[in-house]
Amino acid sequence: MNSRRRDLETLVCDVEWALAHGLEAPELVTMLRNLVARAARGSPEALFSRLKLAELVVSEMPWKAALLARSVIELCDDGHAWAVLGLAQTLLGNFKSAAKAYRHALMLSPASPEIAHNLGHLLDVALGRPNEALRYLKMAHHARPSEGEIVSSYAHALLRAGRRREAHEMLVRGLGWDGLRADRQLETWLAAQEAHD
Repeated sequence: MNSRRRDLETLVCDVEWALAHGLEAPELVTMLRNLVARAARGSPEALFSRLKLAELVVSEMPWKAALLARSVIELCDDGHAWAVLGLAQTLLGNFKSAAKAYRHALMLSPASPEIAHNLGHLLDVALGRPNEALRYLKMAHHARPSEGEIVSSYAHALLRAGRRREAHEMLVRGLGWDGLRADRQLETWLAAQEAHD
């Protein structure tokens, strides 16, 4: 084994250790950038490092994350890479592109409640298509019935689709709220929608 290959394997092991032990993001980003720079294009190390780096920088640098995710997708039709691209496009305000990416991600990873939730929430809030969103939010809720963010997104879409009673029940049953708190939340959402319109 040549020294370059040995160095690359050591760097991969270091990154895997850092991920497993929760190393702080700035240090991990530096390690991943080194791995991206050293790994041969199209190699498993390159795909791994580019996707992990995209995940880590998507909030602060969505354009960079989009480029990294696309570079993975060009070589490997990976559902997770498409999902990261969807999140990056959402953060960049490219909502139609984000929905397209999430749909492709869900086609490749149909059992992912995270992807179904992100697509449903995007369709409801950003694209104003709550009826279409309900399919995906129902799927996510079925997989994770007690996850608060999913319950809330599902209730929001139900309300916007004109199904207030079901939205109310979702908040009461899914989040354990009393009826008064659920009513207040529904009114807040309606007021926000009226202000937006």
